[in-house]
Amino acid sequence: MRKRKLLRLEELNWKEIEGLDKERTLVIIPISPLEAHGPHLPVGTDILITEEICKEVVNRIRKKRKGVIPILYPFQAFGYCGATMDAPGTISIDSRTLSKVVYDTLKSLENHGFRNVLIITFHADPFYIKAIHNAIKRMDENLRVSEPISKLYYSNKLSLSHAGKEETSIMLYLYPYLVNKIYKSLNEVNIRFSLIKFRKTLREMGAENIYIGNPSEADIELGRKLFKIIVDFCVNSALELMGDEYRESLPKEIKFLPLFIQRRNP
Repeated sequence: MRKRKLLRLEELNWKEIEGLDKERTLVIIPISPLEAHGPHLPVGTDILITEEICKEVVNRIRKKRKGVIPILYPFQAFGYCGATMDAPGTISIDSRTLSKVVYDTLKSLENHGFRNVLIITFHADPFYIKAIHNAIKRMDENLRVSEPISKLYYSNKLSLSHAGKEETSIMLYLYPYLVNKIYKSLNEVNIRFSLIKFRKTLREMGAENIYIGNPSEADIELGRKLFKIIVDFCVNSALELMGDEYRESLPKEIKFLPLFIQRRNP
């Protein structure tokens, strides 16, 4: 196989794919939607951060575990965005459609002999995460699949408010030229979520500018630290998966969330 700095599935021909050692290969699927992130961050914030996480995870795995072959799958730029679907730039698809696409993708990879898949997403909508895990749950034991970041997010080990201090900090670290300097003058916005409000959008709950928290407190060094925490967690999860030590689990906050009660596009 030709030497490549970053192995991307779309750049391989079918004979190269056929010749891969599937037990040693880890397919990394980046997925996140276009979504409004305040007046200071681009609608591709989740996509951009997800892509950077994936590239760093690949580099770290190649250095840490020489026997593993990480391959980056083409970016899947779609997802369910219930809280922001009324904001320009947000592209939301039905969570059940998402689940079907993820399942069919995983099933096709399995049919071609792949055995290990790491799904990386920086979007944490509960219906979106539930849809992905519903797809994972349907897979048989021939394909091991991990989606680690939601576990980190919903375990409260990582505080991330939508387009707030933390997410703005990560963007300042990764893509400072894409962060509008207006972030420095934005006021803090706090919203109390509840079962009664779970189908409302951020705008309907009072976050007119589609952000939560205090972006003005964002800091590049905080962004660097948060990015490292996320990458470390993903790398460890990937290596556990390859060693057959990882056990996928759905965050308890959304374990019993039925997809049919999602908010739909008007």
